[in-house]
Amino acid sequence: MTRRLVVVGGDAAGMSAASQARRRLGPERLEIIAFERSSWVSYSACGEPYHVAGLVDPLERLVARTPARFAEDSIKVHTRHEVTSIDLDQGRLSVLDLDAATESTVGFDDLMIATGSTAVRPDIEGRMLAEVSELRTLDDAARLRRLAEAHQGRVVVVGGGYIGLETAEAFLHQGWEVTVVTSGASVLERTLDADLGDLVVEAMRTLGIEVISGVRIERICGVDRVEGVDIDGRRLDADLVVLGLGSRPETELAAAAGVPLGETGAIAVDDHQRTRVDAVWSAGDCAEATHRLTGRPANFHLGTVANKTGRVAGINLGGGDASFPGVLGTVITKVCDLEIAATGLRPEDL
Repeated sequence: MTRRLVVVGGDAAGMSAASQARRRLGPERLEIIAFERSSWVSYSACGEPYHVAGLVDPLERLVARTPARFAEDSIKVHTRHEVTSIDLDQGRLSVLDLDAATESTVGFDDLMIATGSTAVRPDIEGRMLAEVSELRTLDDAARLRRLAEAHQGRVVVVGGGYIGLETAEAFLHQGWEVTVVTSGASVLERTLDADLGDLVVEAMRTLGIEVISGVRIERICGVDRVEGVDIDGRRLDADLVVLGLGSRPETELAAAAGVPLGETGAIAVDDHQRTRVDAVWSAGDCAEATHRLTGRPANFHLGTVANKTGRVAGINLGGGDASFPGVLGTVITKVCDLEIAATGLRPEDL
């Protein structure tokens, strides 16, 4: 009898799981259907800032495999389809076709939840203006590339994490005046020791990127378009605002269905990527992992972790026996010629 695996989320973790499961079980034994609410699947989010900068073209170079390529392996991928609810008791889910505005019900025997993460969005005035953007998806990257090349102006990047720094570099490369605003005392505070963060700030300023630390954005100003950003009692002129305030695991769908979350707020899984519900699996940004130094649950939003945990889930879904040993939090990024890397725990963590 053919079983059906439904994958919710078509990026790194979800499609790695689908591919690994297919390698072990043919279509006569396992039907695989994947639903992705955006227009793209299996893409490199890490490369998005380099498309904005004009260094990677066309945008499709960031896509590892298309729906057509997955179809060759008998993996049915439906883009622009959003799973709106999951009924674990009945083994079925509701799916909204975003283009046709129609809803359908699909049954499953095994369910892979790979909903990833979503951007942290501040509840501030002006956040809905057209020139306010994030950099999370390929659609975001395409839009920011168009804006970056339409003219040269002033961009305020809110957030001093990876996305904030890489976005700042991208607009600097495109000839814009760039200001980074962060509430922390330095940049990359969750990754680097404070003295190393200060070295990064010094290098950014040398490159021509203004860095304002220790302040929070109060409002984004403008009526029909962005005109500036108010911070700490003063206004910064701006033609564009990019929000890079980090991300959180997207678990609302799983939680509403009754899939237990862990202490980090992400989906609780074991080392085989099984949730606490039979036949339900999870991997990637929306799932917990074990930190190898502390032995405690952690939640890292990194493509490397997503691909590895998705692979483990897929092997096990296909009848194999694989386990994920955990994470060390190894990250690498750069700002122009300055390369930045870290692994393990900071003194504050210890």
